[in-house]
Amino acid sequence: MAWMDKLQKQLQNPVQIPVYYFASTEAPLLREAALMTKKAIAAAEGQEDITLVEGPAPSLSDVIEAAGTISFFGTRRVVEIRELSPSTMVDKDVEELCTLFTQLQNAVLVVTALYKDKKTATSKKAKALFAAAEKAGFATELAKPTRRENVDFLNHAAAALGANFAPHAADALLERAGEDRVLLQSETEKLAALSAYRTISEGLVNKYSVCNIEADVFELARQITSRRKADAFAKLQDLLALRHEPIAIAAALAGTFVDMYRARCGTDSRRTVSTIFTEMGYKGNNYRMQKAKENAARYSTAQLEECVLCLADLDIALKSSALPDKSILLQAALGNLLAIGAAK
Repeated sequence: MAWMDKLQKQLQNPVQIPVYYFASTEAPLLREAALMTKKAIAAAEGQEDITLVEGPAPSLSDVIEAAGTISFFGTRRVVEIRELSPSTMVDKDVEELCTLFTQLQNAVLVVTALYKDKKTATSKKAKALFAAAEKAGFATELAKPTRRENVDFLNHAAAALGANFAPHAADALLERAGEDRVLLQSETEKLAALSAYRTISEGLVNKYSVCNIEADVFELARQITSRRKADAFAKLQDLLALRHEPIAIAAALAGTFVDMYRARCGTDSRRTVSTIFTEMGYKGNNYRMQKAKENAARYSTAQLEECVLCLADLDIALKSSALPDKSILLQAALGNLLAIGAAK
């Protein structure tokens, strides 16, 4: 990623820069950048004395006090302002923070700014803080990595450990664990050890890597679309055994079928995957929409509409039912989805 290359250059002499300012709509990327920066500073200073001030509207008095305190170790004070939201800060605090950026004497600020959306990213307050940080030190916006960049990240992480991913294994890990780089690094280290620091196979990934609910439900959706009734019910039982709430499972499943319905409607109107992705306001890469289009090809538009309505009814039922075991509703809906897909 471009921002990572820029940051690594700056971190060659990390304590010479008084302000590190990272802005993004992606919280995992902010955590990754802040962690890289803090590790580099700690290594340069020989200690890890870091003061944390939480956002979204940080206490400026706490920041100023921490930055102005003389370190017991005779090193620079490191203050992390975590996930501030410029739009929630009052004008006076924004002005004071901008001023502080230019007045640091023996301190380093590591600031992460989390934007809710593109509109808040271009607000007057957000621009003022970014410009002040850029003038005083280093500031960059973190764009969500593409799938190719995430695969490259996994391959480099494995190679650094003396291991490697087999074909499709890195993609499988991304599908199961998501795109949080900190988690991906941890999972790569675990899988590399399990492979005896040789080849990390797709089977090893599927057996031992963590799996977030979205990835698990995506697998459930694939079993539904493939008409694998026994596998689908077994997967649902696995999700419930992991104590995932029925409402959360239903929501993730609905998201998958909505993607399929949109992809099908787009195909019917002769739109490409990229066009559908853009027109429907999706972010990141279009891998998910591509998969949605492939799965949607097994259904008619009317069938997918029926599936979406079935899941909408399930959501209402789950939120209004007094049943002590709401998983019964989820199982019934799963049966209906399989029946819809099997209908001619």
